[in-house]
Amino acid sequence: MLQLFLLTLPIFILITIGYFAVRAGWVSESALPSLGSYVIKLALPALLFKSMASRPVEESLNFDYMLAYACGSVFLMLIAFTVSTRLRGASCWESAFQGLGSTLANSAFIGLAITGELFGSAAATAVALTMLVDLLILIPLGLIMADLCSGEGDPVQRTLQLFKRTLVNPLVLSIAAGLIVAWQGLSLPAVLEQAIGTLGSSAPAVALFVIGGSLVGSSVSGRLADIGQMTLFKLIFHPAAVALAIWLLPEFDPVMQTLAILMAAMPMASVLSLLGQRYGQTALCASSLVVATALSFMSINLVLIILSQTGRITL
Repeated sequence: MLQLFLLTLPIFILITIGYFAVRAGWVSESALPSLGSYVIKLALPALLFKSMASRPVEESLNFDYMLAYACGSVFLMLIAFTVSTRLRGASCWESAFQGLGSTLANSAFIGLAITGELFGSAAATAVALTMLVDLLILIPLGLIMADLCSGEGDPVQRTLQLFKRTLVNPLVLSIAAGLIVAWQGLSLPAVLEQAIGTLGSSAPAVALFVIGGSLVGSSVSGRLADIGQMTLFKLIFHPAAVALAIWLLPEFDPVMQTLAILMAAMPMASVLSLLGQRYGQTALCASSLVVATALSFMSINLVLIILSQTGRITL
């Protein structure tokens, strides 16, 4: 058990360093969006490209993983929406983001840092597959539900616009480029490969620093029941729902099964707050993000302990 805590401790130490560096004024809070853009548009795409390009296409494009992760996540999103509207009487907009916040995992920042220690390059592949599910299924579904609540504009038209933006997202483009390189059996020049590798290796540390710095000034006052629901669903019910989907669906690579459960165990992605701005849900999303990130040290270790007890992880 001590080994599991030591595995995750460096991740949360980096988050803590980011928090205190920004709070002490060593790094300006205004610099965080630029650092985040660096990770999302440069460092992480480089890491995903290298991972996809260096593995056989049949290993990287794991549809069994995507199916299990998508089924568990969509099921939980609909449950969270129903609980919020029917049992708690929340607004339709808030319920849509309860569903989205319960399933949109921080796979790229925290997930990659933790699973990379256990599974090496397979972790980057799992991140890429998880992000494809997020970008192509979960985010569009959550925003469609929110748009149907608003009654403004054409949901179909907004969905098409969302998919168009997704197709030119640097993360999607890097995944596609890596798959093409692997499919064609191409080899990059050594100098270019080293440059891409160096750029990609900076993604986890910078991402964790940004998460910590972003927590400065965040408030969790008020709406404790709303925050509690989203946090409980994301940290506990999401990995459970993905594990249930894996159990019900046909078997696939045990390593990828474990990675799917671990990705679902991560707190919600920071992009959730940005998505909530248009619908007036920024406060709920940002507050839940703070609480879930803080509590995830315990919940992720709990999931790791369960996985180790079932023989899925060997330390």
